[in-house]
Amino acid sequence: MQRLTSDRDPAAPLPEPGPVGELHAHVALVPMVRLGPYLAHDVAPGVADRQTTEVGLRVKLTPPLVRLPWRAWGFLGSGYARTYLPSHFLAPGGAGAPGGEVGGVEGGILDATFGLGLGWKLRAPWWLFAELAGRAGLLFSGPMYDRAPCACLRDPYPGHDSFAASLSVGVSLEP
Repeated sequence: MQRLTSDRDPAAPLPEPGPVGELHAHVALVPMVRLGPYLAHDVAPGVADRQTTEVGLRVKLTPPLVRLPWRAWGFLGSGYARTYLPSHFLAPGGAGAPGGEVGGVEGGILDATFGLGLGWKLRAPWWLFAELAGRAGLLFSGPMYDRAPCACLRDPYPGHDSFAASLSVGVSLEP
């Protein structure tokens, strides 16, 4: 997953692409509409690995666009993400800025999630799938998303997690 941050300090590095793991479950409401929870965790490597864990609900629409053994779908959802930037050491900076250990900070995000997927039926009940997904941060809370009163007290402000994009490949069990 690649997270993009808005309004970050110019000295703050962009989060790097990192691994993401997701679990999804759903039930069919009607033949083409499914609803269910999801759980996701991603890590953006850097000076300190930015970690995000999200739980939410998504609606999956599976119109008959392709023929078996293929299946295509789109999805929309919303979830709450807890973000965490663990404690780490900061090298001394210019203009006499002190180095040393910086404490961990956390925050929360209300996310909107959306995407497209394509699946191929291996053999009943197993499907191989790929999903291209995006997450847009809508509301932010917590000290991770508050600017420090003085830049000398901690790292440069890392910015809001405004958008994230991912490409997932996995196996699905559909009894």
